Amino acid sequence: MWKIVCAILGYILAGFIGALLGFCVGGVIDKAQTGGAFSRIRSRADVRLQQETFFRTLFLLMGRLAKSDGQVTEAEIQLAQSVMQRLRLSPAAQDQAKRLFNEGKSENFDLASVLNTFKQVVGPGDLTRTLLEVLLVSAYADGHFSLEEKAFVSQVCSYLGVSVAEFEALHIQVKQQAHFSQGFQSSSNSMGSKDLLKAAYEALGVTPEMTDAEIKKAYRRLMSQHHPDKLSSKGLPDEMIELAKERTQEIQAAYEMVKKARK
Repeated sequence: MWKIVCAILGYILAGFIGALLGFCVGGVIDKAQTGGAFSRIRSRADVRLQQETFFRTLFLLMGRLAKSDGQVTEAEIQLAQSVMQRLRLSPAAQDQAKRLFNEGKSENFDLASVLNTFKQVVGPGDLTRTLLEVLLVSAYADGHFSLEEKAFVSQVCSYLGVSVAEFEALHIQVKQQAHFSQGFQSSSNSMGSKDLLKAAYEALGVTPEMTDAEIKKAYRRLMSQHHPDKLSSKGLPDEMIELAKERTQEIQAAYEMVKKARK
């Protein structure tokens, strides 16, 4: 486009030679817009918009999830606050997260509008998976996953194009990852070694019948999906990078336990 504009201006100002010079200058501008500094600036702006959209959607949905079974429990409020603390949010960001959480609980909350915006700005992929993982962890804040909470998360999956099979697989992984982490980190190790190993397999989304190569492939896929740098480049808010790092450490611990048990 700029080639034509600059060529016309050049012709008006300096005739045929000016048109040639203008055409060359316009070409440089076009190139900068598509692959140079302009493109990088636009890319940074896109990532920032994705980060803001992810942050907003997450806390809105956490509020709605807490309200889905009719009442917001103290455990659910504490979980939302603990997420804010783990994210090391600034006071201003904490205030924003609390406002979004409360907005999600309101009667006039428009779920379709929020999720349509998320789809348009963020799109399908690893960030959608991360969003669902945090929601599932939130759902288990009070110790169980109610039918109302499952219905709500299933509704979110439907809007975002996540199949029932994908959701069930993710649900099992998140649930077992939580069990594995609690058992692995507990000094008393209340879980038996067999139960802990079973949770490690399920946290990786694999079974004992699978080959070492298949398990390693599944492990690498999970690590790729949760890699902090990859998620950051796709729009994961900077405040959530620590959570992504924790998730990769948990996945690695589960894999190491499985690998050791199979020797």
